[in-house]
Amino acid sequence: MSIGSRVAWFLGGALSVVAVGLGLAAWQVESLQTWKPPKDANSVGPVAILPRWSVTLEERGRHPFLAEYDYRLRVFTSEDREGEYRGTVDLLPNSGGRTFLCLFTLTSPDRTPLLEVADRIESSIVDLQSLRRLSEAPKGYERRFVGAFVEVAQPLRFVSAEIQPTCPSDR
Repeated sequence: MSIGSRVAWFLGGALSVVAVGLGLAAWQVESLQTWKPPKDANSVGPVAILPRWSVTLEERGRHPFLAEYDYRLRVFTSEDREGEYRGTVDLLPNSGGRTFLCLFTLTSPDRTPLLEVADRIESSIVDLQSLRRLSEAPKGYERRFVGAFVEVAQPLRFVSAEIQPTCPSDR
């Protein structure tokens, strides 16, 4: 085999590897920038958290190889039986793998209801009225465990506080 044919084989192989890598990168970037439709295997709910409020948890992988996830809540409210979609709130990313997300309602008389979503590392406090994440819960709220989104096996599922009365991590 001549030097020219060896160089041609090498360049052809290198070009193939680069083309495959660019294709995989483009596919991954596109999939990370878009959310999948809300009713798929990565969506759990709706879950009633207060008499007028319910939420659906949506999960999206952040990385093809690591256990990193983005979460968001779709919030619904209702005065009667017909639920009304209020909006979506992005939660803090989970960069440590998923095992559970505990839900706590934070209530106080004559104040807007809040929802705390806690994983094993950090918590997101969500104002259900304004549909935004707060840095911390204001003083004077009563905290009550509602249940947990757990992943013992796929898919992610919700376990009510009536079945398991404490958060899996006892947060």
